[in-house]
Amino acid sequence: MDSTAIVSNLQRAELLNRAESFIFSMGLNDGASKLCKANMKYGLAMFHLIQEKYGFDPKATFISSPDETISRNVFRWNSGIGYGGKLNWGNGKDKIIFLNVKPNCCGILVGGLEEVPEVYEIIKRIDEIKGSELYHNNILLDWDYDVSNHFISCFETKNLSDISLPPYIFFIHGSAIELTDDKHGLGLYVDKSRTLKDSAIEEITKFGKQYILIDSKAKEYLNFNKKAIEFSRAKREIIAKKIFGSYRNICNQPHQFLKDYNNIYLGSNCTDINCDFINSDIFPTALRADISAYLFRGKKNLSETNLKNLNFLERIENLGIKDILESANLLPHGAGYRFPTIKNVKKVLEYKDQRYFVCELMIKNRLKIIRNVREIQYEYRGRDIVLKTLQLDLGDIIARLNPVFSLKL
Repeated sequence: MDSTAIVSNLQRAELLNRAESFIFSMGLNDGASKLCKANMKYGLAMFHLIQEKYGFDPKATFISSPDETISRNVFRWNSGIGYGGKLNWGNGKDKIIFLNVKPNCCGILVGGLEEVPEVYEIIKRIDEIKGSELYHNNILLDWDYDVSNHFISCFETKNLSDISLPPYIFFIHGSAIELTDDKHGLGLYVDKSRTLKDSAIEEITKFGKQYILIDSKAKEYLNFNKKAIEFSRAKREIIAKKIFGSYRNICNQPHQFLKDYNNIYLGSNCTDINCDFINSDIFPTALRADISAYLFRGKKNLSETNLKNLNFLERIENLGIKDILESANLLPHGAGYRFPTIKNVKKVLEYKDQRYFVCELMIKNRLKIIRNVREIQYEYRGRDIVLKTLQLDLGDIIARLNPVFSLKL
């Protein structure tokens, strides 16, 4: 497929084939990974059509990290957006923002402790917090550490580097749920904020609908996004102080946020330490509650050696996006969802603006047809994510964190 072809002149199948060439997967290639890629090409095809319409280079690109998976958010999934990677649609300065990506400014605070706290005491403190009113910048904090994959966990530290770390470490994983609607400003989610939806341009493409902001509206949203990232960071620190008292702040990193006008990290750590939102070169990777978590030292990636080994180099040179891949700077923040019964995506059926994914199951000659991934039984992956991260040289392990307890209250 000629990447320089006028996108709007291409047929449906050609658009999808072209979009697929802009997906660069470092995932495990399991069922969830394959579903992500099968859906992501629809999102990229929409992005490409809209980019060209507004005079931008139609080269939106998805680069996945080893935890490549699907988004269980129905709106994001139906918009053709994958998860566990970085989505790019420009040089960072093009004033166009695609709102269907829905940044929620989620992140993980990593705190250090000298002794492991009593679980009963932690439960009491959490109950007190939930029964009180805590504010930051005059915004009432909404407890969201029992929602979806958000949690509070405590670990025993196994130090694997020369960096001084305390004997116990906790994670607090949460987002800026308070700012998704328009109660405190513009809002982050176009499907929850009427103010944001009224500001957006609704673009209908042959593959579905996208909401965008351009020019001054894009600038206003980016500024609100910055406010939300800082709010989310401060919220985790306030909660940590209330629960654990004195602790050492090792890092407090976002992993689902809009970095600039044209880059969003969707469930991946950003290892670009020059980014204003990254406050440390230490990054957490949380797997399942029953196995170890890890702390990584990040790296500038991807290297040219990596690009060659992944068979990306020739393709990115032909597409003219080498700089985008070389500045991927990502690292898994978690394990990602997996579907243990799904082996492969055989094809995608389209009917009345809906996509039906025909999936081959592990049992031979059995199929499952999926429209809404939220209703599928899922698990979290394990250490394969860490092994793949090391294999790709995306970062270095500095500590293994052995689980003591995990709370969802």
